[in-house]
Amino acid sequence: MSTVLDDSAWDVPVRDVPVRDVQLSPADVSLHQNARERQDVSKVSREELEDRFLRLHEDTLLLKQKTHKQDDKIRK
Repeated sequence: MSTVLDDSAWDVPVRDVPVRDVQLSPADVSLHQNARERQDVSKVSREELEDRFLRLHEDTLLLKQKTHKQDDKIRK
């Protein structure tokens, strides 16, 4: 099934939806603060960014190893 769109299909107006007031737990608040910090990459030095990247990369590799070990245990 193919859909043919005219040139004005991308000009659909989008309205902002107000955010509801929700009680956030302290963990949720810190998560949102971390998200804000992630957006300020230009304010962090290159060395710090490289350190963070390498730390995350190492954590990812460790998690992959752990999941492979768990998959092997499940298969046995």
